Amino acid sequence: MALQGQALCVLMTVTCGLSYLLYGYDQGFMSGVLLVDDYLKTMDHPSSFMQGLLSSLYTLGCFFGSIGSMFFSERLGRKNPILIGTSFILMGATIQTASYSRAQFLVGRIVAGLGTGLNTSLIPVWQAETLPARKREKFGALQYVLVCTGASISYWMSYALSYSNNQPFEWRFAVAIQCVFGILLLFAVPCMPESPRWLFIHNRPDEALAIIMRMHGTSNTDDEEVQTELKMINQAIEAEERNGANKWIHLFKNEKGTQNLRRVMLGWWLMFMVMWSGVCSIGYYISYLFETSVGLSHNLSLLLSGFNGLWYLVSALIPFVIINRIGKRWCLMIGAFGMGCCFLTMSLTIRSGTYGASIVCVIAFFLYYTFFALGFLAVPWLYNAEILPLHLRSRGNAITTSSNWLWNFVTVMITPSVMSQQGWKGYLIFTVFNFCFIPFIYFFYPETTGRRLEEIDAIFYKTSPIVAGTEWAKKGMFETDHLDRMVGNIESAKAETSYVEDLSTA
Repeated sequence: MALQGQALCVLMTVTCGLSYLLYGYDQGFMSGVLLVDDYLKTMDHPSSFMQGLLSSLYTLGCFFGSIGSMFFSERLGRKNPILIGTSFILMGATIQTASYSRAQFLVGRIVAGLGTGLNTSLIPVWQAETLPARKREKFGALQYVLVCTGASISYWMSYALSYSNNQPFEWRFAVAIQCVFGILLLFAVPCMPESPRWLFIHNRPDEALAIIMRMHGTSNTDDEEVQTELKMINQAIEAEERNGANKWIHLFKNEKGTQNLRRVMLGWWLMFMVMWSGVCSIGYYISYLFETSVGLSHNLSLLLSGFNGLWYLVSALIPFVIINRIGKRWCLMIGAFGMGCCFLTMSLTIRSGTYGASIVCVIAFFLYYTFFALGFLAVPWLYNAEILPLHLRSRGNAITTSSNWLWNFVTVMITPSVMSQQGWKGYLIFTVFNFCFIPFIYFFYPETTGRRLEEIDAIFYKTSPIVAGTEWAKKGMFETDHLDRMVGNIESAKAETSYVEDLSTA
């Protein structure tokens, strides 16, 4: 008997999370690899600039992978592009593992990045469109725990391998482990259901209904939740078609009834915030920063990186517990404030250079991950998939995800040079950015927590871009009233237009 209900939701979450586990692992393994003498020798002793390039070209590949997905993924569904992306990841990991030159390694980084970019642009959409509304946020937040799991595995892998007497094995094995997670993903995805919303807009309603019933764990087509979901999907499709929001060019238009450009820009800038919060500058180089900025020994830097990964993993459970209680807006604002304070502390303690200050600095590194997990680990990925309209969700999410990878590339690229040249001043860059994010989120980002996926369309129906102090800054209650009113207004406007046209031709 096929899995359904809670068990299927859990397995779906784990499957989606495997792709993020791969991403988290890549965030961490380069931190240890850059400290291996044989790797540096094989890469012809790269400068700090080249070290940044060796790490960041992966994210540039991710950028092109996410942009590329918007041109073909909608035709193939949600699952098939993920299988294609995972195949690219496996090819890229194999090339990196077998590298005996800098150029070969760089090619492998780009190929793996193409796959990750493709996967991360589709998986949030697949997850948001498939899970039931009341489980979307909690289960969505839970899957990003695997990002931290991947990072933690990579840090401890680097620490364990540092005791190896075979240096080529030390770094090549760390790179090759990616293939294990990729193979698991290849086997898991085909066993999961396709997005019922994608099936609906591609004229396969019977299959869509069967999947919705499986996800809700019922065989009763008259189940209240199933019927509510069907009604809202049909209303959303009708509203988008009547508002002319079902072609990719409409992503760049800001009609009052849909505000698609506003939605895309909210997602694009939110991903900008994720990267300029400093997460990848720390994640990719934490062992390197412990050793060069804080002044710790090589072995202690690797050990602390491992414990930091475990701390990150525990912190990743915070959104699962509180996201439904305080909402996504407050998660983002509290997270940005905490990260700004942590970076300020890092800067001041590194400037001091005393033994006591170094202890405080290490604590700040750990606390940084707590605040990042609270605000920017899961929320942006969930948020961007939610705010985009159904017909354009995969293409729009590809654009917003590309922002994540573009700025990921920039921050990872500049970190070794900035931190080596500017020292403690380099940490002030991220301090300023994090504090600036708070008012931006407060004024412009509506709350989506507690709202069904299709009801979120009502937030962008003839509303102001400034949401502070409005009902859209508050959590919803899984109501359908807003969508019902929106559809009713559209029908009234169409009827009025038709009446005026009839009078003019009479």
